[in-house]
Amino acid sequence: MLPISTDGLQHAAIADAQLTERMHPAATAQAAAPSQVTQANNAPHPDPSRTYTSANDQNLAELKEASVDMLDVIGIGIGPFNLSLAALIEPTPLRALFLEKRDAFFWHPGLALPNSRLQVSPLKDCVTLVDPTSPYSFLNYLALHGRLYSFVNKRNASTSRKEFIEYYRWVAGQLNTLRFSEEIKDVVPFRDGYRIRTNTTTYLARAVVVGVGVEPKIPACARSLLCDTVYHAADYLERQLPHAHEHVLVVGGGQTGAEIIEDILTRSVSTQITWATSRSNLFAIDDNSFVNEAYTPAYSRRFHALPLQQRRDIVEGEMLTSDGISVDLCNRLYEMLYDRSADGTLADRFRVLSSVVVKDVTPHNKRWRVDLNDIAMQRNSCVLADRIVLATGFQPRTPPFLQALLEGACMEDGLPVLGPDYAVRFSRHMPGPIYLQNQSRVQHGLQSANLSLVAHRNSLIINSLLGRQFYLNTSDRQMIEVYAPSDTSERDGGVVAIPSSRHLLGSV
Repeated sequence: MLPISTDGLQHAAIADAQLTERMHPAATAQAAAPSQVTQANNAPHPDPSRTYTSANDQNLAELKEASVDMLDVIGIGIGPFNLSLAALIEPTPLRALFLEKRDAFFWHPGLALPNSRLQVSPLKDCVTLVDPTSPYSFLNYLALHGRLYSFVNKRNASTSRKEFIEYYRWVAGQLNTLRFSEEIKDVVPFRDGYRIRTNTTTYLARAVVVGVGVEPKIPACARSLLCDTVYHAADYLERQLPHAHEHVLVVGGGQTGAEIIEDILTRSVSTQITWATSRSNLFAIDDNSFVNEAYTPAYSRRFHALPLQQRRDIVEGEMLTSDGISVDLCNRLYEMLYDRSADGTLADRFRVLSSVVVKDVTPHNKRWRVDLNDIAMQRNSCVLADRIVLATGFQPRTPPFLQALLEGACMEDGLPVLGPDYAVRFSRHMPGPIYLQNQSRVQHGLQSANLSLVAHRNSLIINSLLGRQFYLNTSDRQMIEVYAPSDTSERDGGVVAIPSSRHLLGSV
């Protein structure tokens, strides 16, 4: 369904009102009377989020909204998570739209470094692990672009971040339910659903899926200092790249920090680099096959049923299964440093400071003084740098409309409680479900913040919206067994598409 512009709604509303007045003048006069009385008595407006200059403006606004079709679901934000949802919704009978304030699809463009690699299998794309027959799979993308055999012939089954961004853009270009340049102004309960007001128009939907993504996590001492030489890693490629004779401080010992270090080392042999991390070493990601069983539907379901503190402990203990440096990158960096050490170009040019946290950042003679606290030794030190790159991670974003929407949510230790289908649980009646993407690391596990189970998560949301299993559960035997009730065949299953669903819905 195409979006209805405000001007279009206004013309339609005026035309309908004029037609009604010609056909039923008495009824129109009767209908106008209550509005005139309300205005005269200065009664409170029925919708405090909207203001009107006159009763006629109020009637026109209500008439506009009454003429907007009620959609089944609206997705707010078009990143990888809601893009996957849009692709999986296509063969269903659900009427959906997805809104994004940016003018095109982006996925951390400032981090698309030449050597950056995807840390998960590209088969964990928008659709494959739920619907392997979908035309929106990564393998179909490769086939249509003449690279399927070449991909299979490679020495590894991974891909670059750049290629996966192009895959996402390819999917986005094929879906007609995506609307860009639509900034959300507010989302409020309205009749038997929600009214979503954007900078251009108004939509109505029975359910909302919020996938607004993440925002950079900035140390408190640096938030007021962000500029061309102090910035988060997310802006790395959008800033002027480090100069040959600069001293660059990179803060953060994860994959992003390591990729930036590699990029600087590749570009210049004279740039001085200090790499600071709160970790005791530059740990590689724990990516063995058994550990990856933590990123399966069965594991996620069992995790969600555990007590809060146990879930928190597991997330902390399994952090390196999601937030470590790839082994190949660790080895490449070490080899680069060894070669420079051997030819004498490394001395005084590179050092790693482990177990330190940034305590303060202050200007100092056109440079930056960074005070560090040594966690292990409980002592302080400082670094003078020309440029600071903060590879300090990301955190869930909570825009104002979402804060207002979650006011009545049930909370668990400061977090909104989500059901197994990722729907928010409220302490008061709500006219329809609100689903949250990428907001449940402690509710559902580390998989909620990465790409591992994105298709599975969206299949659960779709089944919840339909009130039936469009994407069926099938048993998926795991190599590591845990105690479970006798209904494990139902609870521990993976999710795949119903084989005949596309044919039944008349899709190609």
